[in-house]
Amino acid sequence: EIYKEQITDLLEPSSNNLQIREDTNRGVYVERLSEHSVWTASDAFHVLWKGLHQRHVAATQMNELSSRSHSVFTLKLEASNTTSGGVTSTKVSRLNLIDLAGSERQTFDPLHPAVESIRVKEAGAINRSLSALTNVIMSLSHR
Repeated sequence: EIYKEQITDLLEPSSNNLQIREDTNRGVYVERLSEHSVWTASDAFHVLWKGLHQRHVAATQMNELSSRSHSVFTLKLEASNTTSGGVTSTKVSRLNLIDLAGSERQTFDPLHPAVESIRVKEAGAINRSLSALTNVIMSLSHR
């Protein structure tokens, strides 16, 4: 989860302020991010739901349970096959499920100034990250 520009492992919530790294073998990755092995679709959904319940959400004018953070759930699938000659081949695929935080215009509510201050700061972080994502997408589209 990326919330207010901090990365947290939703499956290990005590692991916060994680760092993005890049490696020639692994590519771009999040350092100290937990990985869970599952064998069935049901197990994968259980892990997904566990993470979803840890997300930052709040009521907004548009949605009662609006995502206030960005989240990424990566499912890595591996299928191995061994021929009668003893040769094993493995196919690997990755599926990235990404949920971006919602963005909406903020208005000041004089009856709840403390809550509004938090919401405005949160919206600022969401908008900065969405702008950065827009720049990345625009850059990639020009290649």
